[in-house]
Amino acid sequence: MDDEPEQVNGLVGDEGGVWRVVTQGSSHILDLDAKTVKRIPGPGRPATFNDVTRPLRTLEACIVGESGRWTMISDDELTDFYWHVTSRVRRIERVEHPRAGRED
Repeated sequence: MDDEPEQVNGLVGDEGGVWRVVTQGSSHILDLDAKTVKRIPGPGRPATFNDVTRPLRTLEACIVGESGRWTMISDDELTDFYWHVTSRVRRIERVEHPRAGRED
């Protein structure tokens, strides 16, 4: 039995499920069912204001070998949305299948 997580070369946003996007120094958890994203800083990486779960607004680019780019809905009434640009994406792996083990 293969315990390796499913990996893909890119995401467009309609795949569903929960994905870990591993970059050069951090990881990002994209929940495409809940439409949220959270940055998890790697060792030695500074914390940022994106290290909390934020509502995902758009997924502009998420391809292995390139920078990831997406926007998040702002929690600041003076800001429409936040941009996030990652370092080079090294790996994209499924953490959870669409709606698996979830209560609706």
